[in-house]
Amino acid sequence: MGGLSPVKNATVQLFQAGNSSPIGSAVTTSNGTFSVPGNLSSGLYYILVTNGNAGSGTNSQIQLMALVAAGTSATSSNVTINELTTAAAGTTLFNFGLMTSSGGINAPANNAGASNVIARYNSLVTASASLNSGLGTTTTNALNTLANALASCVETSGSCSSYFNAAANGSTAASSMMQAMYNTLNTSSNQTNIYNVAFPLAASTGFSMPSSTIPGGFTFNNSLPVTTNTFSAGSGPQGIAIDASGNVWEGNSNTTSATKFSSSGTTLGTFTVGNGPYGIAIDASGNVWTANLLAGNVTEISSSGTNLGTFTAGGNGPWGIAIDAGGNVWVVNHNITTVTKISSSGATLGTFTVGSSPVGVAIDGSGNAWVANSGSANVTKLSSSGGALGTFSTATAPQNLAIDSSGNVLTANFNSSSVTKLSSSGTNIGTFLTGTTATNYISLDASGNAWLTNYLTTTVTELSSSGTKLGSFSVGTNPNGIGVDASGNVWVANQGSNNVSQITGIANGPQFFPYSGPIFP
Repeated sequence: MGGLSPVKNATVQLFQAGNSSPIGSAVTTSNGTFSVPGNLSSGLYYILVTNGNAGSGTNSQIQLMALVAAGTSATSSNVTINELTTAAAGTTLFNFGLMTSSGGINAPANNAGASNVIARYNSLVTASASLNSGLGTTTTNALNTLANALASCVETSGSCSSYFNAAANGSTAASSMMQAMYNTLNTSSNQTNIYNVAFPLAASTGFSMPSSTIPGGFTFNNSLPVTTNTFSAGSGPQGIAIDASGNVWEGNSNTTSATKFSSSGTTLGTFTVGNGPYGIAIDASGNVWTANLLAGNVTEISSSGTNLGTFTAGGNGPWGIAIDAGGNVWVVNHNITTVTKISSSGATLGTFTVGSSPVGVAIDGSGNAWVANSGSANVTKLSSSGGALGTFSTATAPQNLAIDSSGNVLTANFNSSSVTKLSSSGTNIGTFLTGTTATNYISLDASGNAWLTNYLTTTVTELSSSGTKLGSFSVGTNPNGIGVDASGNVWVANQGSNNVSQITGIANGPQFFPYSGPIFP
């Protein structure tokens, strides 16, 4: 359907996400119906509709879609496809980091991720996929605005210039409906122009929208029920690292072990490392590195838990740990003012001066190391060879940090319960309060939202990329490590209750994956 009108003579293709060859295809009849064959197994499936006539003549620029399944063997299914399903599908795929800037669609990392995508999509449209239901006013308006903007392309004879220009990337107009939708979701600077294209169609499409309310944004993450699962861990779990297969690792800081969980929370093993593993990271080969605070060293184990070596950390009190693109391991020495760089084979490559009582370390896209100095209310930036590139002020007691897709550095500030955002050059962009106490670990999802543990509570907090508080979620006692997996699940190490929490249904997938602590791969 194009609004309330059938789209006839359109090409309908069934795809598995990540595969450019269609599973089956069909052509719509005069009333828009079709039947497309295809065997569905694992993964995410969607239908793409191209070309056709919505009543104003043949339109070669039509692109409509619907998400239809996540790993199913069902023999048949009914689906309605229109601008609203396209808006919901695009929003969902964008939020999970599966839509490319050209409008292409990538596959989720695993079946759990595919199921989360479908669940979020279904929450935005009814079973008939013709009207949205049960959503907040803001979400409904954003969906309908996007749907009507898409309708400005569909229900013409092929002139999409109004929407393509409104959804420009800078000064470059979009060249297809899918690219225009990506641009709409990717920026807030063109919302007024898109609204002005969309509103005149609201009366004729059935996708109603208010006459004077421009959406505050087209992406949102509050449309799924939130579920928290809890899994037993060792004593004093701290730090979270997630490997390429979606397995979750944490160090048991009161012991000499690290525990591995499957993506569904099954314990896959507990393996010996050094005494007091506080930091944990995973290299490109899937090997796990732990910074052993009480032993003064680092341990490397394979993905199956085999001990590959124990190496001198070069200092006193190794805590934070990160791995750069060359496989070198950077370890913070908390009890002194240094960070040590170790090769992938365990050789010490240098020890470099930073600030007082450093805790966390992250590597940016240029290979620079950023270190959070909890005792001196600042962060230190080092070059890939260890040269000092600057020291930049934050709020008090920054403990851990993360780096977003634009190269901005975000610090979790323990004493002030806040997040400080610095540009890649160290300019202070702002400090944002979390509304709770003892903020210490930070992870980013695909939308750039920050997920933060609040150590002296039983909660984690979500902040938008602009610093707005989006929510607070209950976990275990003394949460002390956090990460977002490829399925959009948030994992939390609860040091005080000896377990890990999995929050499902709220995050937008990981910004970078595999995620191994506060690291930019």
